[in-house]
Amino acid sequence: MRFTAVIAIALLMSIAIEAKKKSAKKSNDWDELESLLENIDEIGTSKKKAAAVVADTPDDEDPLERDRIQAGSENNPCSEHVCGWGKECIVDKKGTPTCECIRECPNLPDPDPFDQVCSNQNETFPTLCHLYRERCLCKHKSDKCDDTVHAKAHLEYLGACKELDKCTDELMEQFPGRMADWLFQVMRELKKRRELHNLEWEELINEAEFDDEKKHVYPVIWKFCDLDIKPHDKHVTHHELIPITAPVMPMESCIKPFLEKCDADNDGQITIKEWGKCLGLKEGEIQERC
Repeated sequence: MRFTAVIAIALLMSIAIEAKKKSAKKSNDWDELESLLENIDEIGTSKKKAAAVVADTPDDEDPLERDRIQAGSENNPCSEHVCGWGKECIVDKKGTPTCECIRECPNLPDPDPFDQVCSNQNETFPTLCHLYRERCLCKHKSDKCDDTVHAKAHLEYLGACKELDKCTDELMEQFPGRMADWLFQVMRELKKRRELHNLEWEELINEAEFDDEKKHVYPVIWKFCDLDIKPHDKHVTHHELIPITAPVMPMESCIKPFLEKCDADNDGQITIKEWGKCLGLKEGEIQERC
């Protein structure tokens, strides 16, 4: 599928994600997608995850299980203690917050196929929670691990695994211009929805709408700043690329290999200069605006 045809689909997908976040009946996997921006093993899940720890455990459980219940109380030590994705915070018998693999992911009576995710090992999991719980269990060599290879599993893209279209040399060559066009459309749509969250970006996209050169420059720089958030260090890591690659990759197979090539020095992170050059900007057009 051509990248221009993906624009509308990607925008609709972003709206659908927002709708999922607002639904109290769904699991919070989609709420937690941003936690994938951080190191999966060390930091990540939000206070929502900590507050959701086993609130229905019976009173006749052992003391450790009762301590798990306390993790959902107002004054619980887990409120400021975040755990890696696939883990949850519990309170031990000494009142100390610790991180353990999630004991159980939500099993909804009517599973939504849109919650499915594909791992880098080409396996489909019901949700992000199931994928990273399995990763955690296998990494810690738990007897609950289904397959030890899952210790190195991570999110590849959203949706069930499928055979992706081949990323040809021709498509890769066309990609910088096509991606810049797409980012312009995304940025303009966010402006209409008042979701750019920065007056400067609104002013810049207004300029770009009447200037063909700026139409390719500003959206490219904006997206770099949009991705460089956790941590905000003027570099974009491979984890920080996930929010742009995971939703689009099933429809545009070139996006991940292209963005990985932007890391010209192979140091695991992309600078604004590497990003701009990769996406076709000239030296004088690459500006630090984050």
